Amino acid sequence: MKLSYSAISTYQKCPLSYKYLYVDRLPTKPSHYLSFGNSIHSALEFFYRVDKPEPYSLEELLGELDRVWLAEGYESEVLEQEYKTKGRTILSQFYSDNLPSFAVPLAIEKRFYLDFDGVTLSGVIDRVDRQENGDIEIIDYKTNAKLPPKTKINSDLQLPIYHMAAEKLYGVAPKKLTFYFLVPNEKVSTRKTKTDIAKAQATIHAVAKNISDEKFTPFRNPLCPWCDFIELCPLHVNDPVILAKAAKNGKISANKTAATATAKTPAPPALKNLNAMEELKKSAMEIEKVVDDYFELVEHINTGRARLAELQQVIHDYCEANSVTSIKGARGSLGRRAQRTVHYNVDKLRALLEPRGLWDNIIDVNSRLLKELVDDPASQDELRKLIGTAKEVEEISYVLYKKDELAEE
Repeated sequence: MKLSYSAISTYQKCPLSYKYLYVDRLPTKPSHYLSFGNSIHSALEFFYRVDKPEPYSLEELLGELDRVWLAEGYESEVLEQEYKTKGRTILSQFYSDNLPSFAVPLAIEKRFYLDFDGVTLSGVIDRVDRQENGDIEIIDYKTNAKLPPKTKINSDLQLPIYHMAAEKLYGVAPKKLTFYFLVPNEKVSTRKTKTDIAKAQATIHAVAKNISDEKFTPFRNPLCPWCDFIELCPLHVNDPVILAKAAKNGKISANKTAATATAKTPAPPALKNLNAMEELKKSAMEIEKVVDDYFELVEHINTGRARLAELQQVIHDYCEANSVTSIKGARGSLGRRAQRTVHYNVDKLRALLEPRGLWDNIIDVNSRLLKELVDDPASQDELRKLIGTAKEVEEISYVLYKKDELAEE
């Protein structure tokens, strides 16, 4: 099986999207994001592809951007010009920052192939630098608008793959793996341990097996409105909100959302006023209708809960990916905050509290009652410390709240 980092990443985001793109080979729409990224990469390849350690001038670098510029995917000439200006700004900053330390790289756009256990993994490394002490640094350019969270960078599969590729190509493990974020103009470097590489290999094998087993269940994620296959997705075929966003992003025609505008989840059935027992006793037919209404309402509630859980997960993922704690919609703003849940060893707590005559104060082992006991001025410091030793697990979860509700608490 042949895979790449992009293919694996696509599968991890949505297996069905992988199937449409890599198995069915369905066409995709041009993307100005992709065109912009490729244009910048080509210009930087030009900058470093020299035969002697004398860099091109800034004018030559910007001229190369004009020469290799890809115009596909831009909705208008105005948008294209905005991005071209943005590209010139990025390259000017890059030139200023890197000119003093300019050196001919060990490799540029270095293609690699990794073969293990029936999987051939291929890719291209943007740049390989040889440090003065002989160590190797792998550099990958990113044109993301924002810097992702460090946790996301550390868990990204791309750098472990490049680590394995460098070992095969050069016979040594790279000491530094760097994502160069060109828009915010920041470098984030890391190293990979043997454990990291083993985890990456396990992930690659797991994805390969799922693909081989034809497991292509669609996943919901914040990028759904930007998916080229949104019209084919069973998760969103009757979702007017997502389809409207997809139309706004140019992924489907705006008039194709009209047919789904009335396809929202139906309102719960209206129940008759049956407060009086006489109404309930009218006939078997009447009570059967009440039972049917009951089940219909339960089904509606369950559907709503499931949908609510999906929306909450999308919101949490978006907040995590963009490092934000509040987001705004047309109907109001949502905030996100951490919530701590502490679990205690019951047997240990009982052994600590019962001899002190305090066990009966704890009807149920929960954080609130224990906090009240710990916060009690009569409790001694020693007792507080003892209760702390019974703490086994402290979980941190996140809850959403309507912004104006926080002031009421």
